[in-house]
Amino acid sequence: MKYQGKVSLQATAETVWDVVLDIEQFADCMPGVQDLVKIDDRTFEGGMSAKVGPVSGAFRFTSQIVDAEAPVSLTAHVEGEDSLTKSTMTSDITMTLSPDGNATELTYAAEVIIKGRLGIVGDMILRATGVQVIDEFFNRLRKKVEAPA
Repeated sequence: MKYQGKVSLQATAETVWDVVLDIEQFADCMPGVQDLVKIDDRTFEGGMSAKVGPVSGAFRFTSQIVDAEAPVSLTAHVEGEDSLTKSTMTSDITMTLSPDGNATELTYAAEVIIKGRLGIVGDMILRATGVQVIDEFFNRLRKKVEAPA
């Protein structure tokens, strides 16, 4: 499944960049993420719970920043596995920040592949769940970066 879009944030590109790359703040923005641990400057591990239709999963994942140009663009690769549902997830994500005065336009694209029990629940359910997670992430990110200092 592919997801893409743009979000306008009333914050500088540097502020958005700092929040996205701060492990604790990122974990606060991402629904279902827990136990996020920084392995090195480009690698993170953690857990993520997800409910897709009638099936619930708990993925252990590794996320690696493949390319980064602060505060302009970021490319990451994520791989995860849920041993209970025998499901796997891979995702490639790109993010570009375009400054516009004190605002920033964040453009994103992600390709997500889910296989196993969670993957067979159907494209429409998976897509709807993905959209909900993305929307909640950006709502939380907006609150963090647009909060008064």
